[in-house]
Amino acid sequence: MNRVLTEYECGRAQMAIEWVARSQKPIVEIGGRPVRGCDFLALARDLDQCIAQSGESVRAFVMPDGIQGYCCYGFYRYPWAIKAMLTVWGIKPKFTNRYDLLWLQGLIFGYSPDAIQRFILSASCGRASNLRSRQRSEFFRLRRVEIYGSLALSVRRRSSQTCRRRKRH
Repeated sequence: MNRVLTEYECGRAQMAIEWVARSQKPIVEIGGRPVRGCDFLALARDLDQCIAQSGESVRAFVMPDGIQGYCCYGFYRYPWAIKAMLTVWGIKPKFTNRYDLLWLQGLIFGYSPDAIQRFILSASCGRASNLRSRQRSEFFRLRRVEIYGSLALSVRRRSSQTCRRRKRH
């Protein structure tokens, strides 16, 4: 199995996971690499392995970076944190419904990430299933790692080609 992250990068990942899980930091970007030649599935497996070793309840992300031709990756704990980052970076359309504004309001008023998440859950009780089905097409998920934007399309194409090749043999 290919490894993308070095031992040093895995150590940094463990620190970032702890920051997100224990220090009220909603999201941490820990690294990046050129998109060309990057094995995103191997990167996702490495990030997932880091989460599994930590035993914490966080998710990882991989998305296009602000610098053309690069991607960035890191960890987050709450769905609103990744939505905020995707919105700010222009990967997700801004504020698709009134519930998307709740995390922004929470940040403006200085609430903790835990408090923002509890409020969003209480305000949007019956809407969770609708939100999940809409989001699925916007990213590619491998266990606890989500790949966003144009990178998700690339991974989907590669994984479907791999599946077709396996079926032929």
